[in-house]
Amino acid sequence: MEIVITGIGSLPLRNVDEAIDLIFCTCPEIPFWPQLPKRSKKENMYSPFIEGVPFFVTTEDGAVYVDEERETDLDDYLALIEDEKVDAFSINEDLIPGFYRLLERFKEVDATSKAVKTQITGPISMAMGIKDKKGVPVIYNDFLFDIVKRTLNMRAKWMIRELKKCAPQKEVVIFFDEPYLVAYGSIYFSFSKERIMEALEEVGRGLQAKKGVHCCGNTDWSLVLKTSLDIVNYDAYSFLESMFLHIKELENFLDRGGMISPGVIPSTEDIRKTEMDNVKKILSTFFKELILLGRERSRDRIIVTPSCGLGGLQVDEAKKAMKMLKQVPSLVSEIFDKECPS
Repeated sequence: MEIVITGIGSLPLRNVDEAIDLIFCTCPEIPFWPQLPKRSKKENMYSPFIEGVPFFVTTEDGAVYVDEERETDLDDYLALIEDEKVDAFSINEDLIPGFYRLLERFKEVDATSKAVKTQITGPISMAMGIKDKKGVPVIYNDFLFDIVKRTLNMRAKWMIRELKKCAPQKEVVIFFDEPYLVAYGSIYFSFSKERIMEALEEVGRGLQAKKGVHCCGNTDWSLVLKTSLDIVNYDAYSFLESMFLHIKELENFLDRGGMISPGVIPSTEDIRKTEMDNVKKILSTFFKELILLGRERSRDRIIVTPSCGLGGLQVDEAKKAMKMLKQVPSLVSEIFDKECPS
């Protein structure tokens, strides 16, 4: 059984090198690039991945809105997508310095990592979070939503390509961050399950990486489990049992080689009171649920993470969370040695 750990993305640090050092110290097997929203307001969920896209305007404070009357070379932009001009979808270093520093780190050291992780905002959350001048989310505009999906697919291809250049022997993992999936089924989100699944498939098409989705709240997990994604990362700290409410879909997902990735370290102020015994209880229950499903082989490789990004915490709280995350592999070994014999 192999237990590996990685992060979701954001950290509250302002210094890029300090963030990278923390990541390689904590998650050497699957390092990830740090998004640092406290370093710059533009380093958020939206502007790095949508800046420069026709009709989308990014302000100096990092806000993004739609102006459909803005002059744009739309035909040229769409041609870049059709022709798979990946270079045209590079992201400015000022917006994602942690990504560029991660690339440099792989050139500087003989990293022992088995994989490397990147992340990008998913299509549902991107299109729900950005609104037009009337305050209507982009997701309800088929034309603009299509541009969002196609852009995210190309930006993901660029990130994966750059990682493979610097770490050609490493497996690449990419998470589509989808916090807005928690709104599915509510009166605030009138979007069908089928269209959500279709959007996730579209942004993942043609990516040479292990594809995952991350949602830091509760949702109808059956819609994600039915996609062709490889990894589903969820907040097991707050919603441990939610994944196991969809037994049929979960069994099918695991049978085809899918991986459930539990987020067990809190990314909220709960970290102040959380100790490793709390984490141990969550992990014990998680693995027992897998065993009850008769999916012991699904334990062969598990990626464990915090419940969400740590960017909203204080620096000392985030460092505590990362320190606890680092202890997870030895904690899991203890669980199986003493509590969950196969």
